[in-house]
Amino acid sequence: MTSKLFSIALPLIAAGSMASAQEVNYLSYGGSYTNLSTDFGDIDLFGIGASIDYSNSGFIFNGSVGYIDLDDESELTRLSFRVGYEITPSIVAYAGADYLDIGFDDVTFYNIGGEYSTGLYTVGLNFEEADFDGADTLTTLYGSYQVSSALEVALAFADDGNDTVTTLGADYDMGDTELAAVYSTADGNDIFAVNGNYDFGNGFRAGGGYVNFDGEIDILQASGGYEVSDSLWVDLSVGQADIGGEDIDLLGLSLTFETGRESLLIDRAQTAQTRALGTLGELAAFGF
Repeated sequence: MTSKLFSIALPLIAAGSMASAQEVNYLSYGGSYTNLSTDFGDIDLFGIGASIDYSNSGFIFNGSVGYIDLDDESELTRLSFRVGYEITPSIVAYAGADYLDIGFDDVTFYNIGGEYSTGLYTVGLNFEEADFDGADTLTTLYGSYQVSSALEVALAFADDGNDTVTTLGADYDMGDTELAAVYSTADGNDIFAVNGNYDFGNGFRAGGGYVNFDGEIDILQASGGYEVSDSLWVDLSVGQADIGGEDIDLLGLSLTFETGRESLLIDRAQTAQTRALGTLGELAAFGF
């Protein structure tokens, strides 16, 4: 589970003032199917998930659930929640847990932290530890800056006493154009990912993405989508992955709904990571 460092150390989205009124700040749900065609046969990846962020009288509640089926042989389940409280309009303290069941084993990660926001700037500190003996505490220091109304950049450092992960992220949103990118490095191992969409109007959009894992794995994808109802999209994607010199063809179909944005930067970060990694985003949420 060492790549859990990468999952936590990825703040990408701008911070804003926390809502104190009762409201649903963010809601998303969807499902996806991806077929990976290799020289040794096909592999099917099916996933579903949902997330909600809710505020009431200074309290912030965030919860999500995810399920992945890998070729009818492995089932992965993820349950996450976080509860925060606005000490002041600029300062929020929170605590939460992430439960992962990866079939042959399960683990729970407990976390506690806080964030301070000025509107343009946000800084946060998070401590996380797994529920098994001898587990190291992962400390993450992260911050973001709103360059413009459309562009947000962020930097994070995560350390568990053995390894340090440095992550640089950016999120660009102009309404009809969306782009998320991330670069992460740890002990000489680098990950770069970028993914985006352009909305042509009349319910149609096109997108694409690229992922590189330390020069050993390259994934390139293109997609086209149709908005079947407000914020509910159906997207078809095609692509190719090069893994150690072996070419793998990708074909995917997804149905996604997303509206609003999460209250805490750390939650928005995990959502943005999933978006930047494209097909592999669902697996990244499980720490792989």
